[in-house]
Amino acid sequence: MTFKTIHTNYGLTRLSEAESTGTPINLTHMAVGDGNGNPVEPAENQTELVREIFRAEVNRVYQDPADNTRFTAELVIPASEGGFTLREVGVFDDQGGLFVVGNLPDTYKPAAAEGSFADTVVRVEFLVSNADIVSLQVDPNVAVATQSWISNNVTAGTLIPGGTTGQQLVKASNADGDVVWQDPDVQNVTVDIVDEIQTLADGQTQVDLVSTTTYGLAVYIEGVRINRGAGTDQWDPDPTIETRLTLGKAYPAGTEIYLVQNEPSGSAPAPLERSKNLEDLQSKPTARTNMDVYSKSEVNARTRQPGDIYFTAAQTPGPRGMKANGAAVSRTAYAALFAAIGTTFGEGDGFNTFNLPDLRGVAVRGWDDGRGLDSGRAFGSYQADDIKSHKHSGQTDYAGDHSHLSGAPIYRFYDGSRFPYGLGGPTRLGFQFGNFTDNAQSPNTSTAGIHRHGLDTNNTGGSETRMKNVALLACIAY
Repeated sequence: MTFKTIHTNYGLTRLSEAESTGTPINLTHMAVGDGNGNPVEPAENQTELVREIFRAEVNRVYQDPADNTRFTAELVIPASEGGFTLREVGVFDDQGGLFVVGNLPDTYKPAAAEGSFADTVVRVEFLVSNADIVSLQVDPNVAVATQSWISNNVTAGTLIPGGTTGQQLVKASNADGDVVWQDPDVQNVTVDIVDEIQTLADGQTQVDLVSTTTYGLAVYIEGVRINRGAGTDQWDPDPTIETRLTLGKAYPAGTEIYLVQNEPSGSAPAPLERSKNLEDLQSKPTARTNMDVYSKSEVNARTRQPGDIYFTAAQTPGPRGMKANGAAVSRTAYAALFAAIGTTFGEGDGFNTFNLPDLRGVAVRGWDDGRGLDSGRAFGSYQADDIKSHKHSGQTDYAGDHSHLSGAPIYRFYDGSRFPYGLGGPTRLGFQFGNFTDNAQSPNTSTAGIHRHGLDTNNTGGSETRMKNVALLACIAY
């Protein structure tokens, strides 16, 4: 956006009337506005600002000494007024008409409650064809001396008479007003710093100073000092206005610019420089205490130590961790871990490497350490799976009280021949015989009593004994 000041149609009409009648134009008031929260483009048909937020009598209207057709109207916004953003400005004449209107870079004017400590000066330049038609306005009852003007023009040397050429006014004692004129070679002068802070608007490169001048000025952008010069990352003083400088480039809106005059001899503490990355802290432990943060060693002492075993639900270890997979790793690269576990889980190549514990597919058991539940175990030793020695018992159903046949079977004899008993008689053989004669033997039984029989069981289960579990990645911290 281009920032400019133009005459309104009303202003052009007043200029024409003033030239034809010889009646001068009196510019009496100035106002600023915020453009309803948006940038504005001045228009010739304007009769008022988009949204006026502050109006006051013109502080002064003065002529450019090098061009008598160029005039400047000046408005002073006191430190007590603020809390708004300046985007537009207008100059009004004694008839209440809008004579000149212009737009401004977005500039926030803080309120007193926000720490506002200085007046804000808004100046508007405009041209006329006849210098005699504009009345110069310097009313001592209205005009306000700005802080920068006082700093640059009102000095003890201009107010207190006496002294000769080359002499300077110095304090004779600490009492107020006790001063004396002396030659420079008989005095010791201590110059303290003068500083100010401003906030840059978007696209702003011109900076008008309030408390300082460009003489002996140090400029810091967000804590980083930029040098004087014409480069992109430098600044240049205005050739004619000692309270103005131009930045080599624009910075984002809200960027803080810190302006320090007479810094080398100043007694104020030096600000931190961003480029030094906090190397210029006076006491890092004190700074950490004030910020309530730990140092690197304190953080390490409160996190995993070399040799700590942990499990993760990710398939890769986190920071400062490796898979506990029995791998051989460098004794030098992992010196802290080697110092913690040594060659407990393997010597590696015996010189350059050592082995990590291998926890893949196995559960971790607490080292007995003399308790006696797992006695005889060496620290870090592997133990295969096993089942504690035991036996099983079983039984069959009771058969009750019964007997079993014992002795020889019974036969029948006929004419010297033997036939099994129970064939139903000779007729079963298809012929008729006489009477059979039974032998003298008869079946015998014996009582077994109540008893059990032996039992064989079948195999059941899988290939190992285990509890319910979930597989996670075992890691070791280094």
